This record gives sequence, C-alpha cells and structure tokens, in this order.
Amino acid sequence: MTLAQTYSWIFYAIGLASKDGAAKHSAIEEVADGINHAVPTQKEIRSSITWLVSESLVMKEGKGYILSQTGKDLLKSSSANVGTAMGVWEKLEKQIASKGVDNTNAINPATLT
Repeated sequence: MTLAQTYSWIFYAIGLASKDGAAKHSAIEEVADGINHAVPTQKEIRSSITWLVSESLVMKEGKGYILSQTGKDLLKSSSANVGTAMGVWEKLEKQIASKGVDNTNAINPATLT
C-alpha cells in the first residue's frame, strides 16, 4: 500500500468510527478492517493519525479522534455521488495524494514511524 492509500484508509475509518463521538484505536481498527478487510498495524494508525492531525483533518478529543471541520468537508465531498466504500476511499486517496503524500511507491508498514 502507498502512504496516500494508508492515510486515506485510516482517515476514512476515523470518519466512520467517530460519527457518534471520538473514536478510540480499537474502533478505528474495527472500521478499517471493514473497509479494507485487513486490520491496520499500530504503526499504520499512529503514522496516519500524526499526519492527519498535522494537516488539520483530524483532532484528538479525550482518548479518541474526530474529524475536524476540514476533515468533515473532505469526507463529505469524497462521498458525494459515490456508491461504494471503495469508491469513497479512492477519492480520498486522490485528495490525500494531492497534498504531496506519496501515492506511487508501495510501502512496508514496518518502516512507518
């Protein structure tokens, strides 16, 4: 998976998991598994959250995470006129890549910081 795919995957999972309040890591993992049929590693979650917070797309709230208004707007625009979770994820991936995140080279999750 590329960095853009990973960051957009975790972003999408946070967006879905935090609809009723801040999402903790376990909820993010569970939703991410539903999106990609894979459980993200702790490194994938940590590095994604670090980047998403630095881009003001996600905010820490208590012991969990929620989308910022900018993040909510991004998810809403990426979900418009898309019929599948994969379609939304692909649109999010393009938006994340447009922010300069690598979307060409596959990464090894073990190398994430």
